[in-house]
Amino acid sequence: MLIRQVDEPDAFFAAYDAAKEAHVQALLARADVNALLNIAGLVAQQMGGQNCHLDISFEDGVVWIARLRLEEPTVPPFGTRQRIFASEVNTLRFLAQTSVPVPEVFYYTSEPRLIGTPFMLMEKMPGEPLQWSEATAQQRTKNLEQLVDVFLELEKYPLPATGSLSSETGRIGQYAQARLFATPSRSIGPFQSLEQALTSISEHEMTMIESGELSTLAADNYLTQLWRLDRAPDLVKGITDDSFYLKHFDDKGDHILSRPSAFSSPCMLWPVGEFYEGKNQLSTEEIQFADMFRQRGREDIAQLILKGRKFQRFSFFLGSAVPAEREESEALFQGLRKAVDDQDTGSYLEWRNAAIARVSESDPILKRLLRAEEPPRQDSR
Repeated sequence: MLIRQVDEPDAFFAAYDAAKEAHVQALLARADVNALLNIAGLVAQQMGGQNCHLDISFEDGVVWIARLRLEEPTVPPFGTRQRIFASEVNTLRFLAQTSVPVPEVFYYTSEPRLIGTPFMLMEKMPGEPLQWSEATAQQRTKNLEQLVDVFLELEKYPLPATGSLSSETGRIGQYAQARLFATPSRSIGPFQSLEQALTSISEHEMTMIESGELSTLAADNYLTQLWRLDRAPDLVKGITDDSFYLKHFDDKGDHILSRPSAFSSPCMLWPVGEFYEGKNQLSTEEIQFADMFRQRGREDIAQLILKGRKFQRFSFFLGSAVPAEREESEALFQGLRKAVDDQDTGSYLEWRNAAIARVSESDPILKRLLRAEEPPRQDSR
């Protein structure tokens, strides 16, 4: 295997895009398209950032999507992808039992033996990925009204634990999120309480930091996870509802299809620039969203939106990407501290130094991470 180091960010992404294009071409060349079309035809007679999507057009004008799983080096091992793939199908089929509009899944297999790669055959729904920033005020209002409908519909389907769907009937299994796998075949969860889930995810992140799997700002991220472990009990204090509800893990809005006449999430409502700067003011759309629930007689959900920034920030880094830039990471954590502690928190450096002084002597992992940050000693000879 030839490994080439790319130092400049622009050069890296250019090389990455070229490699990804070559991979997709190789995937399509390897896939048995005739076998795929045969399966699509048989199923049709019977039924009436990690994927490559192909349109399959039937003679009667019906269009399906063939969703092929990518197998590049940046995606998880095969066993992990199988579990994630199965959970995606279970989630779509679970949602199909509700009034939430989702594409119908006609056929899927996580085994590559049929056409050379795992794939899914599904209904092609009209629309384009939602671009919230390009929507007009009228479209945003309509989108929010529809999102209220979706949340109130999902509330009718409470789940007994937090994790990922392991069946279309609502059975909850381990998390099908790549970052939360301890081995290719074993993830963490499910959990019957929110505190247990938050604590276990933080502990899992700390294990990955200790092993070197997560090496970006290792000591700082380890310290912030220790802080989360300490704050989790107070965060969930007073929560009496033991039910959980279906939620997209990364609800930026691009998983929603929209049309000019109708748009349809809370991540996309955040004032993103201010959020990354550590500011916790609600956006105009968030306040409007809360008012819509209030108008439906749901003051309880309105208050969750108005007072929910601490929950959003607390879970923001759990099981997802860690910022590579120190300034961005520090600002985000400062925003979390302000949201949870609800007081003047002082500077990040003051907090970091105090945290190190408090725990470094009793925590050998932190001591090792801090030593790794020290510049190499110069040879005095």
